[in-house]
Amino acid sequence: MHAAPRPLQFPQTHPEGFPHIANEPVFDAAQHLALEAPSDRVMLADLGYDDETIAGCPTPLGITSPFRLLSEEGVACLHEVARQLEPHARSIERISRMVRGGVYQSRFLRDFCTSPELSEFISEICDASMLPHTMPHQLGHLNYNPHTIGENVDKWHADTLRVDFVLFVTDPTAIAGGEFQYFNGTKAEADALRADGKSIPQHRVVSPDLPGAGYAVLQQGNMVVHRARRLDAPGERITLVNGYVPADVHFPDFTRFDQLFLADPQHVATSEYTRHAAWIGRERLDRLISESDFVDDRDAFAGHLDTIARELAEAAENIRTAGERPMVHYGDD
Repeated sequence: MHAAPRPLQFPQTHPEGFPHIANEPVFDAAQHLALEAPSDRVMLADLGYDDETIAGCPTPLGITSPFRLLSEEGVACLHEVARQLEPHARSIERISRMVRGGVYQSRFLRDFCTSPELSEFISEICDASMLPHTMPHQLGHLNYNPHTIGENVDKWHADTLRVDFVLFVTDPTAIAGGEFQYFNGTKAEADALRADGKSIPQHRVVSPDLPGAGYAVLQQGNMVVHRARRLDAPGERITLVNGYVPADVHFPDFTRFDQLFLADPQHVATSEYTRHAAWIGRERLDRLISESDFVDDRDAFAGHLDTIARELAEAAENIRTAGERPMVHYGDD
């Protein structure tokens, strides 16, 4: 039997431009996590995806109902870290103020996002084994409310990764607006609406009722079209998005490097993506080594090698052509 994939070690070299924050708390899973399973799950089929599409996904999950993830002490510690990282916030076309790569700056954030207890909990919800994302910039992404009232925190979009949770670091009930919302439909439907110049219909917009700080929703983010709505009055809104990769590396990779290249420092994005693609290739080769039987099936063996070589070549081409495509989203409304 093939051994479970080896999680990719966190980079040993610290990238330039990510200074460590000072006097941060130490993450303690026993004190800071308060894991409570969601009461409901919306499956991909419920959103309108067909069986063939779902079969190509590592989990049939679409999105969960809100669930508790952090204790009160955990919320306080994460909030402290998020405020220390806030001066490093920058903007992209989709998001006015965000911090990515904070796991390079905060050991608390890194240990929380890669917590084995948390990964096991996420895997149980997904009914599939999940590992902390192999690209550090897909761990602990922080979104902060824009300074301009009326500007959406994030536009309608689908994510550049498979599975992630959206965690409220601040209390969503203490502000006016700022809801996390998702489209009760498929990406193809959202694409068609955008092509016709139409907005997401309000009767198909779902706004989960998150009861407080430390609560989250888990989604297959590349399949669920979602956004972070504007604040209607001054207030503080901070959310954290943490990403995962399926332990079963035979599912097609869904890493939109063309989009990450536009969002993250290019030297870091390229290095992270290269390591990610190499990790998938290594795990696929290891499985081929351990599971190959002594049979004369040249076509099958050659096909396995062709698949691995093709996927590595596609990753290389993604790196070469990065920057040629625009940032993809569905707009504000």
